[in-house]
Amino acid sequence: AYHHYIKLISTNENSFQVLQSSQLAFYSPEVTPEAKFIIDLSPIAVRYKRVSRHWYDYCTSLMAIIGGTFTVVGFFESGIRAMAAVRRKRLSHNSKNRQVY
Repeated sequence: AYHHYIKLISTNENSFQVLQSSQLAFYSPEVTPEAKFIIDLSPIAVRYKRVSRHWYDYCTSLMAIIGGTFTVVGFFESGIRAMAAVRRKRLSHNSKNRQVY
C-alpha cells in the first residue's frame, strides 16, 4: 500500500505550490493494507519578487570581497611571520648553547 505525503505552500493570494512524495509500505499478511494520505498546509507563504540592484550595490559588494580577502591574507601573513620569528629565535638560541670540543 502506498503512503502519500502532500505539502501545500501558498505562493500568492490564489495559488499554491504542491510538493508530493510517495512511499510503498509493506505489511505482514495478518495486517490489512491501507493507503495513507498526509496533507501538510504550510503556515508560511512564499512570495517571489524580482528586484533589480543598482550599480553601486555591485561596487560595494566588490569592495567588501576585496577588503575581506586583504584582511584574511593579512592574518595568514602575520601568523607565518610570528612562526618564523619563533623558529629563528629557537635556532639562534640552540646555536649559542652548543659546546665545541
